[in-house]
Amino acid sequence: MILIKKGILHDGNGRILDGADILIENTRIKDIGYDLKVSGLTEVVDAKDKVILPGLIDSLNIWGCMGPGWDDNDLNEHSNPVTPAMDVVYSFDQDSMMFQRVFEYGVTSAGITPSTKNVIGGNAAVFKTYGDHPYKMLVKEKAAMISSITAETKKLYGSKNLTPMTKMGAFSLLTEALRKALEYKGKKEKDYNGDYEALLKVLDKEMPLFINCSTKADMDAAEMALKDFDIDVVFTGAFGIHKDVTKILGRRAGIVLGDLTCAMSYKNSMVDFFAIKRLVEEDMDIAISSCGDNAASGKESLLWNAILYYKNGLDSEDVLKMITSIPSKILGVDNRIGSVEIGKDADLSIWSANPIETYAARAEAVYINGENILNSRRVASCW
Repeated sequence: MILIKKGILHDGNGRILDGADILIENTRIKDIGYDLKVSGLTEVVDAKDKVILPGLIDSLNIWGCMGPGWDDNDLNEHSNPVTPAMDVVYSFDQDSMMFQRVFEYGVTSAGITPSTKNVIGGNAAVFKTYGDHPYKMLVKEKAAMISSITAETKKLYGSKNLTPMTKMGAFSLLTEALRKALEYKGKKEKDYNGDYEALLKVLDKEMPLFINCSTKADMDAAEMALKDFDIDVVFTGAFGIHKDVTKILGRRAGIVLGDLTCAMSYKNSMVDFFAIKRLVEEDMDIAISSCGDNAASGKESLLWNAILYYKNGLDSEDVLKMITSIPSKILGVDNRIGSVEIGKDADLSIWSANPIETYAARAEAVYINGENILNSRRVASCW
């Protein structure tokens, strides 16, 4: 057992507990309180005046599926714009993920996505960012079905003179696939079809449809196209989020904001921080990621994106939720990760200051499944 003492705990749900103790037993959080008295400890960590955060979660990224220099691309199945049966777990390589050591910046889990440029790209999964085998790192398989209708999708297949060359073509393929899956579901006797079986999990609300949308027009069109399907939709990328987005989403599940760290991107000018702040205050499920049409891979990316929202007027506790408890909810893993709570995985980090409020903050310890991997001999032996 490990006892972390007297830290300033930001639990990921909006609470701040100053001087809190956290007891870790094996891989889980055993207790949280003040002046905990515990026998049989193996380690006591003095965290007085230090900031303790839940393990950060990047809602969507490609870590582990693209090698150094992007030469080893095991991610983009661009032989067909509709590939719902693809499953990213078969592309994930923990050694490829670790070349960036993303846990050094407190990122302990990530939603790993197949292609964000296919009309339907396949199944995303949630992995921890440290481990010695993909299936030991896997938090949830089939966490979301990935879709895209952005200009990048049209550009990719238009260059091959294939559908979709237009937004009309993209939505035609998307809705046709969903309709055929519904017809497949209704048949009493049917020949097995892997693509339709994968889409049934969306139609049965076992997983959300993550649809990559860059602009307001993309979101409006998505709402029109999907109005006849009773499914949960999460808009990803979502650079064009705006004040009327609640009317667009209606019963939908949430938003994953795209990467803003490229200062030269025209998409940055599309972001309405005031609208985002208002929606956060209305308890809209909005997460921050390093993903979009072109996913960022740097270990600093998630925190740099978070700081941008803080600098543009969002409360730091709200921003923390956007990279902890909200992505865990959207990805369906909030029973295990996303906040510091009794019974959850012991994924947390200890900082010299709040990293959402200052670039000067340093990660002094990062725990994944109860192990401080910054000081792990196992990590050191790999390098």
